[in-house]
Amino acid sequence: MNKFSAVLLLVAGACLTTGCATQQSKASVQDKAQQAMRPDWITQPPQQSGMAYGVGSMEIYGDQAAAVKRAAELARVDLVSQLKVTVTGDFSSSTTETSGTGRASEVQRSVTNYARSQVPEAELDEVVQSDSYVDGTYAYVLVELNRSQAAARLRRDVDSIDEQIMDIAAQSRGGEPLQQLTPLLPAVKLFAQRERLSERLALVSMNRQGAVMSAELRALQRDIYDRIGALRVSVVAQDSDSEAMRGPMIEALTDQGMKIQSGGSYDLEFQITADQTSKQQSGNYYAFLDCRVTIVDNQGRALSSFSQQAKGVSGLKKVALQKAVQSAGSMMAAELAATLVDDLH
Repeated sequence: MNKFSAVLLLVAGACLTTGCATQQSKASVQDKAQQAMRPDWITQPPQQSGMAYGVGSMEIYGDQAAAVKRAAELARVDLVSQLKVTVTGDFSSSTTETSGTGRASEVQRSVTNYARSQVPEAELDEVVQSDSYVDGTYAYVLVELNRSQAAARLRRDVDSIDEQIMDIAAQSRGGEPLQQLTPLLPAVKLFAQRERLSERLALVSMNRQGAVMSAELRALQRDIYDRIGALRVSVVAQDSDSEAMRGPMIEALTDQGMKIQSGGSYDLEFQITADQTSKQQSGNYYAFLDCRVTIVDNQGRALSSFSQQAKGVSGLKKVALQKAVQSAGSMMAAELAATLVDDLH
């Protein structure tokens, strides 16, 4: 390479370096300008007494409107998360069995959990979108909540639920235990709705308190769950193969908190067909129970029917079968809970 060529290469390299630096400088200036245009709430949400705020952002993939909508949804989630940061404890009501154990039976818990699963979380309708910003790459949304307005509306909703529950309590009841319980069962889901509303109220109210339940409501709730726990249950095997499983099934249902009747009057009858199979694999025993169960009331009316397979695994064959039977008992308790909450009334 001669001297002239070397000089040309040095000049070209210098020009390229200068050009890159210029481009980087322009990009840096653009970034700073873009950041300067962003509203402060993107990184520092407002703070105002009695208000709650949330910020959401979403990268734009072609559809700006969709990005803004998704950012708004995330902002609502952020607002609720901010409220939850300072909330501790469980605001849900509890039910306890009065049979001397001081604990809720599995059947009672199944009823509570099923009813709660059928009720969605209470919405915060007062959350509004107060601002938005789009920079070409991301969409940002700011939402706000007037906590006093939301708390007032939630209290009104709770009062409405309480009135409905007390109307149910005022109904006349007579007859057998199941007939006395049936008119009260719609209150179970109403109590679950009340619980959801109370949780939201505790979240948004300035004093962080939910809706206190009156002594009358507590007494009614306790009465309903006592009546559920006192239902007399009969277990009937539908064939000779199932008869061999009747004893273990009765034990499993007793563990679930059911009052099993060996004879005489009953409120509910479990008509059971159970086919047992097992296999050994890798040192473990696997027991399977294919259960077909129909729940019948004391008038002979079929209330519900289901078929499920229960499974138990253990190194011992006997224990594997016991676990399968226990699993079947849990399934029947869950089915009874759904029947009481959804079907009987």
